Amino acid sequence: MKRSILFLFLLTMFITSVSIAQIKLGTDIYSHYVWRGAALHSAESFQPALTYTAGSMSVGAWGSYSAAGAGYAENDLWASYAFGPATVIVTDYYIPSLLAGTATFFDYNTAKGSGSHVVEIGASYTGGESLPISVAAYYNVIGGLLDPDNSSYVQVSYPFTVETTTLTTSVGFTPTKSSAWYVTTGAGVVSVGLMASKIIKITDDFSIPFNIQYVMNPYSEKGYLFFGLSL
Repeated sequence: MKRSILFLFLLTMFITSVSIAQIKLGTDIYSHYVWRGAALHSAESFQPALTYTAGSMSVGAWGSYSAAGAGYAENDLWASYAFGPATVIVTDYYIPSLLAGTATFFDYNTAKGSGSHVVEIGASYTGGESLPISVAAYYNVIGGLLDPDNSSYVQVSYPFTVETTTLTTSVGFTPTKSSAWYVTTGAGVVSVGLMASKIIKITDDFSIPFNIQYVMNPYSEKGYLFFGLSL
């Protein structure tokens, strides 16, 4: 009897979670793929995303692929949980275009400088309307072949509105050496950015989010201007 009650309870919880869950799919198109102050791909990129959300928990898959075909390729898995204004997230980076042809997907070797994946844990906090500043910190618990230093990153951003355009300023830095992931020999500011975003209305039922970003990397002394839109 107790097992039947437990089974019915778990079944009810599962049906309820599915009924209130949301599945979101879409694609971003960017003129350049710039991530945390580094240009990972300097031509057009298609970035598909699939997200499943149930309550405070979300899981998803995200990728970035060069429009050139046999160019940059990235395929990430992630999971997050929100605690009010705070969120924790785990991201599994898989970038086959930067790995040797003999690398295998299921190689999660945790030894320093080995394995096909970089696994990152992170936490972020966003303030309320009176002070909407956001602070996020990330640490690679598994560095893999692409990050033998187990790099970390901290970013602070602040949004504000000018007429109908939302502007977001951001500053990101790594507090430690990151010879491959952020390409630094020690602590340094690797990203200073300004993003202008707005919604372009096409019809009464269809609109396109559009943004233009300028990102400068003070450490490498490089700057990037690029745009993106979401479908």
